[in-house]
Amino acid sequence: MTRTKEKIKKRSYSPFLINRKSIYGVLEIIFSELKNSIYKSLDKESSKEKKVLNYVKEKAIKNDPESVLKIIDDCGYNKFFLMNIGDHKGKILDDYVLESKAQKVLELGVYLGYSTIRIARNLSKNSRLYSIDANKDFLEIAQEHLEFSGLHDKVTFYNGKASEVIPRLNEKFDFVFIDHRKEAYLTDLKLLIENNCLNDGAIIFADNIVLFHLEDYLEFVRTNPIFESKFIPTLREYSSSHPDGIEVSYFRK
Repeated sequence: MTRTKEKIKKRSYSPFLINRKSIYGVLEIIFSELKNSIYKSLDKESSKEKKVLNYVKEKAIKNDPESVLKIIDDCGYNKFFLMNIGDHKGKILDDYVLESKAQKVLELGVYLGYSTIRIARNLSKNSRLYSIDANKDFLEIAQEHLEFSGLHDKVTFYNGKASEVIPRLNEKFDFVFIDHRKEAYLTDLKLLIENNCLNDGAIIFADNIVLFHLEDYLEFVRTNPIFESKFIPTLREYSSSHPDGIEVSYFRK
């Protein structure tokens, strides 16, 4: 292992001491999602995701991605817990997407299309975003958000598990954003490698690695010679206290 990787590994593992704030952060998410599930079972229109879409259509400016992002962020801070990357971590995502100058980007986990909008608005004219989500209802809402934002022509959506879609893509990516099922981070990254889906120098941007304590994923990208990884400490989306973090890994053939 190189001296650089030793420093990265030593520095990056330090946030993974379980503390009350990280436990409370996960419990808050679980409680919020349980409450929303009950509301959805009573009335589909009352789901928080559908309400966010309605707020966007009512208050945002059509064909203005920044306006749409602002309304979704407002909902995340003041109305509901939303599983978006959020504004603070989103700005970090923006920087790395721009740095990559990516022609083809893969997004694992779409939810409401918030990160989809953030990525798509930073792509060059001939670039394309491929976005995968297993939840059909979320994907339909995301598509409406992209249509409203005026960015739908930059994105190809896939409904299904990433593990089933990836082998059928037949594409090579310069940037991969991972924010779907946490237990699938590592298996789907390995699947991308096995299917030769990563260009040399591709950036892998993984969210929520502290909040969900993703040590198996971190061990793989930090000790494998095909990656150079960097840890970025953050707070959980729309939170002022719950710790989280991002792992950015550069793929080297």
